Amino acid sequence: MIPLVKGIHLEPTNICTLKCPGCARTRFIDQWPKHWKNHSLDRSVLMRFLDLDLENIQISMCGNYGDPIYHPDLIGMVRDLKSRGATISLTTNGSHRKRTWWQDLVNELSANDCVTFSVDGVPENFIQYRINGDWETIQEAVEVCAAASCKTKWKFIPFSFNEDTVEQARQLSMDLGIDQFQIVNSDRFDEVTMYLKPTKNPIGIKWYNQQNWKQSSSINRLNPECHGGDSHYISAQGYYMPCCYVGDHRFYYKTEFGKNKKLYAIEHNTLSKILEKSTVVDFYDTLIEHSACQFNCGE
Repeated sequence: MIPLVKGIHLEPTNICTLKCPGCARTRFIDQWPKHWKNHSLDRSVLMRFLDLDLENIQISMCGNYGDPIYHPDLIGMVRDLKSRGATISLTTNGSHRKRTWWQDLVNELSANDCVTFSVDGVPENFIQYRINGDWETIQEAVEVCAAASCKTKWKFIPFSFNEDTVEQARQLSMDLGIDQFQIVNSDRFDEVTMYLKPTKNPIGIKWYNQQNWKQSSSINRLNPECHGGDSHYISAQGYYMPCCYVGDHRFYYKTEFGKNKKLYAIEHNTLSKILEKSTVVDFYDTLIEHSACQFNCGE
């Protein structure tokens, strides 16, 4: 059964200036550089696709592959969504945008909206993971957002190089006026990123579940995030999926949504029509059978 739409996860663009080692974008480009293409959602197509009442619906803008702030007209997209009553939750590293751009953005946001800055460390060390990040422009962005009516968060992932600077970063976030300092334990540790694994801080429980799933042929019970109704996902290429995990290239083309992606193009659909498709209903009803769900939501 498909849950009621309580929220929507948008990836406005797959463009990013960073090269984080654990990011799917970095991995894809490293492996298949000739197949990478930049995409950004069309504002008018998106708003036509969202044929439901957006009042009090949270629109989460957090990239699978890109950083939302690099969409060529993100401010216009936010304006469109806010005009229909949506609440905005934007997650970004915050690098390489001018102070004036941030001022224009926060002018569209209200006290119910939130901007989360993903900065894993302090100015002296965070680029060991957020490669190509720029502290000067991040600080300008934080200052503008902290002074505005919207809420602000600093999201900090503990790694081997930054776990001794957690409290220093927390204090810096307070000094800059950030509302909340949030520690998020990562599960993205594999043969490429194991050198980043912290030794003094825990890692995400999902990492252990994923190792068990890889080593076992058994089917796990699931606690699927999409069943909460707030994970309906629209990719930067303009396709619908039940959640962003299905959009991971390791699994996407094995699912109904990757095999027959044209059927889920937002350009030729509305959200209501897609949620009525029997293939979508079947997917929600048979989640336990899908590797993307087993890997990401398995217990």
